Amino acid sequence: MGGRYIKVAVIGVGHVGLVTAATLAKFGHEVVGLDSDSAKVEALQRKEMPFFEPGLQELVDETSSSGHLSFTKDAPSAFSGARCVFICVGTPARADGEANLMAVEAAATAVAEHVDGDVVLVQKSTVPVHTADRLHRLFARGCKHKITLVSSPEFLREGAAVADSLEPERILVGAEDPEAHEVMRELYAGVLDAGCRYFATDISTAELAKHACNAFLSLKISFANALARICEASGADVVRVADIMGSDPRIGREFLNAGIGFGGYCFPKDLLAFKAAASQLGYDFGLLDEISHINREALRATFDKVQDAVWNLESKRILVLGLAFKAGTDDVRESPALNLVRLLRGAGAHVVGHDPQANRAALAEIADLEVADDIYEAAETGEARESVIFTGFVQEEDLPEVYAGARAFAYPSLYEGYGNALVEAVFYGKPIVVNRYSVYESDIRPLGFRFIEISGAVTAETVREVREALANRRRQAAIARRN
Repeated sequence: MGGRYIKVAVIGVGHVGLVTAATLAKFGHEVVGLDSDSAKVEALQRKEMPFFEPGLQELVDETSSSGHLSFTKDAPSAFSGARCVFICVGTPARADGEANLMAVEAAATAVAEHVDGDVVLVQKSTVPVHTADRLHRLFARGCKHKITLVSSPEFLREGAAVADSLEPERILVGAEDPEAHEVMRELYAGVLDAGCRYFATDISTAELAKHACNAFLSLKISFANALARICEASGADVVRVADIMGSDPRIGREFLNAGIGFGGYCFPKDLLAFKAAASQLGYDFGLLDEISHINREALRATFDKVQDAVWNLESKRILVLGLAFKAGTDDVRESPALNLVRLLRGAGAHVVGHDPQANRAALAEIADLEVADDIYEAAETGEARESVIFTGFVQEEDLPEVYAGARAFAYPSLYEGYGNALVEAVFYGKPIVVNRYSVYESDIRPLGFRFIEISGAVTAETVREVREALANRRRQAAIARRN
């Protein structure tokens, strides 16, 4: 891929570190993943993934088999001969919102103690601005070798992290030493030659940029959810409004979809950390508080709509299909789906969950949650008087048998092909509760089910497709009965 190959150590093989290590190994570098979790390291040595990420298993298999990627819990061996070390450890929020940087400090201390030559130390964890100043003071207390600091935050999307890492849109590198930029350009020579943008900044700019990006994406989501409330009250179509907004290149369409709010590890804790960092710098960033408030409001609005749809939640069986915070991952940290589960259970509902990837992770968060291994098991209603299905990440071909066992449906986040889901619901004569995307009431009510709008609307073309597909299903059923 161009450039010379470099020995790299990556500290922390979680969602960021493992993808980073495997990607750099794919680029041809010699990479060692270092982690203090012995069980995780041993599993990775057996090529067993600690979490699900599309394409990651194959990437780790390939790079491990080629000899470019290995794993260890021994710091001296990981750092031996390394020219570059990446810190990819977690920075969770403290009770006051500040980022907990204990793992960053421990990683930097290990580098200072065990490297056997000059290294470029790349801080990839999301940290508050001026964290590098702290690290400089730590290294000044005594280190045998030169450690050149770099801030290079990650911009990976869970569920698409491998693709984002192999073909990044941009590489951000904050450094004060020109030599550090030379090393980073060598690391990413192939993608840079292919046209990836390289942003060279000072360290403080790079540190701040990551928090700014996550805060602004959170802002767009919360704006869309607040807009949905206004559209519901006015009768306007929030999807069309978002489409119109998104057609303006100054705004863009991504992250303007209304729903039940954002979650995951990054956005919630990064908002808190950014607010705390701003306060330490003397600025009260009140807008960040409002973003979080609207996010909580979106979840509550969804719960209220469901409660209104089924009336009393006690004794009602609620099926929640999709438990991770987004599709394509098993990450349930700050998952809106699990937060909704907690609200429903708190109101007395009997909740059954299913997720193609996240069942085990969900049980780690809610130990007594009933989870089903497949959606057919989940759809069995038993003695329940009424069922509601929240479906997020279910394969379209699996839906018909699920519908046969439930009376009402709710969609917190729809997948591609949801038109057929509506067809199935109508075919079985079920009421439906729709969130995020809704079908025009005047077109859907005559088809025989109750309509409760939470936010949004699909197009008239989709309604026509639903009608045509429904007619075909009814014709097929009539033919089957005659035969």
